[in-house]
Amino acid sequence: MKTLSVLVLLSVAVVAVAVAAAGCADMLRSDSANAIRKNERANKEALAAAKAATGQAGAARPVAGDELARLLSGNTHVREYRKRTADAKPYFTIYEYFSPDGAYIVRDTYTQRLPGYQSKGRWRVNAEVLCLRERADSLEDKCFTVRVTPANEIEYWYHKPGDPYHGLIASSVSIVRPGPQEPEYTTTSSPYER
Repeated sequence: MKTLSVLVLLSVAVVAVAVAAAGCADMLRSDSANAIRKNERANKEALAAAKAATGQAGAARPVAGDELARLLSGNTHVREYRKRTADAKPYFTIYEYFSPDGAYIVRDTYTQRLPGYQSKGRWRVNAEVLCLRERADSLEDKCFTVRVTPANEIEYWYHKPGDPYHGLIASSVSIVRPGPQEPEYTTTSSPYER
């Protein structure tokens, strides 16, 4: 009788573990499906924002070849982000340095403030396209066509043939400084927090 009780308890335990495992698998699938839905929604919002920004872009002159290389080489393009347009100071800034030797060094005011935490990659100009490899271990380049507005703002346009983002504006830079730049302040909270 004692053996039968132990066997019944073990059977119940095995069934309970199996049920719990199945429940966890369902929860994981739902978490995964939820993450996929959130990611799809974020991608749709980003694409809509890129289309809207492209629609608002004014007339800009394409820059290519040697002129594009001169615009980049030895300069840091500074991207400032504000939570509200009325904010006097940015809450987050990215510094992209285009070294004359082809090194592409990115620092920012949150994750890569110190020289040891900068991202090091490569940049090159191929005819009318700027291609960036953001880190040495990156597997692919991100490519852009570059345009300059009448107000001397530099616009980066996605160059991704076959991709929904191809031909849309990615970002713009109005601050260009010679040489590598040090972050001028420290952002204390993640720039991605809302």
